[in-house]
Amino acid sequence: MGRLERPLAPDAGPVTAFARELRRLRTAAGSPGYRDMATRAMFSASVLSDAAAGYRLPTLQVALAFAEACGGDRATWERRWHEAARADGDEGAARPAAKAVQQHQENELRAADVRAVLPPPAQLPMEAHPLVGRIELLQRARALTAPSYGEQRPSGPLLISGQVGVGKSAFALRLAHELAPGLPDGQLYANLDPAADGRKDAAGIAGGFLEALGIPADRIPNDPGQRIGLYRSLLHRRRLLVVLDGVQHERQVRELLTAAPESRIVITSRSRLLGLDGIGRIRLPALDRDESMELLARLIGEDRVGTEPRACLRLADACGDLPLALNLAGRRIAARPEWMLQDSVAELLGEGRREPGRFLGRLQVGDDSLGSRLDSAYRLLTPWARLMLRQFAVSENPPSVDNVVYESTDALAVLVERSAQPVEDLLERLLDAGLVEHSDLPGQYGLTPMARAFALAQPDPTEEEQVPVARSEVLARVSR
Repeated sequence: MGRLERPLAPDAGPVTAFARELRRLRTAAGSPGYRDMATRAMFSASVLSDAAAGYRLPTLQVALAFAEACGGDRATWERRWHEAARADGDEGAARPAAKAVQQHQENELRAADVRAVLPPPAQLPMEAHPLVGRIELLQRARALTAPSYGEQRPSGPLLISGQVGVGKSAFALRLAHELAPGLPDGQLYANLDPAADGRKDAAGIAGGFLEALGIPADRIPNDPGQRIGLYRSLLHRRRLLVVLDGVQHERQVRELLTAAPESRIVITSRSRLLGLDGIGRIRLPALDRDESMELLARLIGEDRVGTEPRACLRLADACGDLPLALNLAGRRIAARPEWMLQDSVAELLGEGRREPGRFLGRLQVGDDSLGSRLDSAYRLLTPWARLMLRQFAVSENPPSVDNVVYESTDALAVLVERSAQPVEDLLERLLDAGLVEHSDLPGQYGLTPMARAFALAQPDPTEEEQVPVARSEVLARVSR
């Protein structure tokens, strides 16, 4: 039970009368303490106490929160508030500057009180993989997520995209951990990759976030639209960091995005998610060779890498400088310190064997493997896209100095006997699946070593039983 309150002023004005009604409601509810009410109302105890002090009419939002925390009917109290506001001559335009200051103070008190009652969520996973390089990209990411005080529109969400295994999640987590100290209301994280059991829609994600923010279950709306609206309102009011990792398509997150003044949203996806507007974008490339060697030195040991640099260069070349491939290979080698480095690399690469998928199959440590991630992307492809990937992999173009096979749209169109435009559409789908990359030259694409090895290890799509039926459907769609 809360402490006794000071007597109200003896006048019978509408503000005092409204405060008296609020006190009667609280008494009828058993005189709960204002801190207990704050956990339900999501306003600070100070703001709620001030609402019943009778000095001034509280805002409608505070009055309704007070009433609902004591079991009052929302519609009834909304009507009472409007009656008091009309009687007091304070329903709308009067003293806009004072109202803005009061609203800001209430928002700050609400956030401070919630932090005092409930710990802010801290859902960011630990940075599992060492992040190497990316200095310029991190600077750019920080700039894109920085608050733009001089502009009318706040900074929007940031999308980090790239091919399978390029280190999107590791990059996003490094950025998130750097941003977190400036966002004291907490960090929210959701893994939306199907491989991580992340099959959730926007309303489900919003519901989980609201629970993490301390919203009581009975105050989370059942209606999906209202639930998402409440989530966006909290994001707009607080200083939160939200990381949406492994997004598959735009509709998973479109309704969760907002340009909140002081909150930050970071998204990772293999796809460029071109259907999302108003967001910043960064596409991660593979590491350069010096960065690959630095990553291997961290994993295997600087002494071993410095003693046998040629073996590490061969490994980096075979991995296509892909961070995940290097990480998995480096951890396997580090687990056998008694082996000579060149022997470990030769055994891992299967040098002398003509099995394109063997090295890829060995890039597995525990439950983490590059092959499973490539397979999850491949299974989402249409039959025509699979055929396009296969034809790209068997093309006679030799790999370039970075071990990437480059091919033009026109040349690939000849391989599949289709016009260049439908083929380019298929290549763009492969790009958004994280299996090919754009070249620096217009109309040219690159197939990285790991994706090429994976494609060559797959059965010929023309021999799969389901392809003829599915192909006719895809052919009709592509030919439009």
